[in-house]
Amino acid sequence: MSAAVTTIEVDAAEHRASVRLSTAQLAPRLISRSSRAASVALVAAGALLLPGDQVAIRIRVGAGCLLRLEDIGGTVAYGGRPERSRWVADIELEEGAALVWAAKPLIVADGAEVVRTTRARIADSAALLIRETTVLGRSGERGGTIRSRTMVDRGRHPLLAEGLHASGAAPQPGVLGAHSVFDAVVLAGIRPVVQTPGTMMLEGPGAVSRHLGSHTHESPLGALSHRWTDELAAAWAARQENTYDPAHR
Repeated sequence: MSAAVTTIEVDAAEHRASVRLSTAQLAPRLISRSSRAASVALVAAGALLLPGDQVAIRIRVGAGCLLRLEDIGGTVAYGGRPERSRWVADIELEEGAALVWAAKPLIVADGAEVVRTTRARIADSAALLIRETTVLGRSGERGGTIRSRTMVDRGRHPLLAEGLHASGAAPQPGVLGAHSVFDAVVLAGIRPVVQTPGTMMLEGPGAVSRHLGSHTHESPLGALSHRWTDELAAAWAARQENTYDPAHR
């Protein structure tokens, strides 16, 4: 069991952004950077997720910076022992900052019990896109138990707080039912132009789109995530030039 924290911090600099990385159970790798933007890949530093694992990642994006975070491969949560695995992501976006993190699927194998928490605090002029996909069971399995919670605060006010509790061994009507794939994309800080029938607009600037299915490749949220990413990137670039369209707010 590890209490170490993977950290990713990005700050603007004259020629190349300052990117500070630390490795724990996840190893961040710098792919590219400019004066205000960086791309970072996340790879597992060992077998994940084993029963009892404690994975923590802290992300801070400095004022006016853009971070694109990419997972290298999905994550399998394994069963075998009656211990919960925990995955906690803590995100802070300063004024004018933006983060895009389209995570690869989390597969909850038979007997696994996972608690996943995503907390984000974003400034009023920041923007965030996160995609989280949960799959109950590997091929031929019903899957373990997932308790997932996502919380986003914008400025001093809560923008989104939602949770999911599902078990492949004991499916509940009105939750996932017979479905094994739960896909969700969260956009915070701007109002999307592109929407789908599954899109729910938030009270503040932002939206959530969800999909239930049996196979990850059937989800329409991959295409939506790409289009929302384009919108976010355009909004971020416009904010750097002080030409941001307030209609997106």
